[in-house]
Amino acid sequence: MYQPWWLTDTYDQEDPIPVHLDTASGVEGPALVRVWDDGKTDAGWGLTDKKGQPTFIPLYHRKKFQAAPILFGYEQNKWAFAFVMRSMRVVCIDIDGKNGGFNHAASLGMLPPTLAETSRSGEGYHLFYKVSEDEWDPNAGFAEFGDRIGIEQGVDFRGTGCVFHYPTQRWNKRHLSELPLRIKDRLLAHQQRKAATAANITKTLELEDPEEVLIMQADLLNDLKKPIPAGRRNNTLFAIGQQLKLAQVSEWEKHLHARALQVGLDKAEADKLVANVQRYQ
Repeated sequence: MYQPWWLTDTYDQEDPIPVHLDTASGVEGPALVRVWDDGKTDAGWGLTDKKGQPTFIPLYHRKKFQAAPILFGYEQNKWAFAFVMRSMRVVCIDIDGKNGGFNHAASLGMLPPTLAETSRSGEGYHLFYKVSEDEWDPNAGFAEFGDRIGIEQGVDFRGTGCVFHYPTQRWNKRHLSELPLRIKDRLLAHQQRKAATAANITKTLELEDPEEVLIMQADLLNDLKKPIPAGRRNNTLFAIGQQLKLAQVSEWEKHLHARALQVGLDKAEADKLVANVQRYQ
């Protein structure tokens, strides 16, 4: 029976940052943030704060995320760390074996062998691919592709957010390969659809017509109640959750969490879903 290369590779490299990631980073190197025992990270890696003010870019240029001080504590087991992907010309396909990712990753087509690491649990893999993007955006960093939670069941895509690294994780010895064009096209098409939906929500809010806003919010809550195929629960709920948040639906977190439990996610998965929606723009 065929097994993908990432299941059969040897993972025995302990260096926290492979040289290939270092050389693919911006002028201040790869951006790292501390990860604490409860799974929370230090603040500041998001593109903007809650008031819409820039955070990551000014902090990056002030050397807030440089590796040396974070690795110092990491090597003493004081904390783990996370890569901030917008600091690198690199994206990550995060395959979670506990959530069906090993089977559903096949829907992405053949994934070229590339630099990869095991996950913290040992039941998943992070596959890192370079992108052809050469220009550093002074307002966003390397951000051609955003994050996409649930690109397939058990498979997340990280283009600008965080990828966690713990001392138990190990790397293979491969070089970075180029992200396949078919996946780039798929991601760009999704981003265009998402942008169009967000633009319509924003336009309705800007009209400041209370009745139109209430109708829009009711429609979104009705979308949340529609049947969801088992293999697309996380992906669908995350997308609707983002829309509920953007549309300023009252207590959207409670609505989303309750629906997640109704369709079969356990409490930990529902909690993580809501946290992901809260975290990402």
